[in-house]
Amino acid sequence: MKKTEARGGSRGTTISAADKARLARVVSKAPEVMVKVSRPAKTDKSGNTIVVNRRTEGARVSAHIDYISRNGKLDVETSDGAILTGKEATADLYRDWMRRHDQARANGDATDRTRITTSIVFSMPGNTNATAVKDAVRVLAQQEFGGRHDYAMALHTDTKHPHVHLTVRTVGYDGVKLNLRKADLQHLRDTFAEKLRQRGVEAESTPRHARGVTRKGERTPVYKIRQRGITPYVDKAKQREVKRDMQDNGGRLPSQPWDGAIVERRNRVMKTYSAAAAVLAESPDPDDRALGRAVEAFSGRLTDVSTERAAMAHSVSVARTEGRSDVQRQPSVDRTQEKDRSGDDKRPERGRGPSRER
Repeated sequence: MKKTEARGGSRGTTISAADKARLARVVSKAPEVMVKVSRPAKTDKSGNTIVVNRRTEGARVSAHIDYISRNGKLDVETSDGAILTGKEATADLYRDWMRRHDQARANGDATDRTRITTSIVFSMPGNTNATAVKDAVRVLAQQEFGGRHDYAMALHTDTKHPHVHLTVRTVGYDGVKLNLRKADLQHLRDTFAEKLRQRGVEAESTPRHARGVTRKGERTPVYKIRQRGITPYVDKAKQREVKRDMQDNGGRLPSQPWDGAIVERRNRVMKTYSAAAAVLAESPDPDDRALGRAVEAFSGRLTDVSTERAAMAHSVSVARTEGRSDVQRQPSVDRTQEKDRSGDDKRPERGRGPSRER
């Protein structure tokens, strides 16, 4: 919002057409773009730590190119517009990038510890036009990396979400290394959403907290493990931690510093939406007033500040409650008959006693 006068309340405040359009997309829950940087594995399949050097990086890049090309079955598009088809063509790409990496090492622009490539994934919900997704990423890549870094991209449509793998050679033509930070990722999300909208695809790129989402997205390796129906180790570790914290705190989950920060941030978000709704409510335009009502309703629903830890703690509490209920529903034992039987038969029964304790 842009203030036109330094006065309190909503008087003298206007909202730009671009901000109105974004508010409309947010409250109507337009599909959110997903942009992730794929972090290289730190351990191999045997659990051994992977030492970053030319050999291990070369193996990783080779495997990654095979993966995004589905072993040469999918086309790979490069930064110079070439379309690589087949295993031999993608192998040539790998050899070229390794040669360029060796040149960067010789020039002092890279070391044995330098990652050869940076991998970014751009994804949208399953009903999105896959061609539009690829076109949007192509334009984005040219805008953000063209003329500075080599890159290659491939579209995948064999999963629930059409997505593009964009692999960028880390060391640029000028020797500067690509180092994506949090603000850079948000910029890529904003740009991706913009390019999609230019192609007729409704898309938004608001931060999680602006949508009322308190939990972080899944890391790619964890997501893939869950897809196979396996509970990731990180989930088991979190569950153990929650149970331990509850046991140490009388059955309740102790609050953490970030819990208060989540509530404070949510209050700021709701206040911002309420202020925008108040401005729109005073507009002579009926469409603005309708948007204001939608924004106010949306803001009123942003009350959930539960975390993943809180959800786990709730599951533990429910399980304990159900366990107590099961015990209460068990039929009572006639202690008189039990006493009579124990008096008649002094021999121990097979399978009874401490050895059965679980």
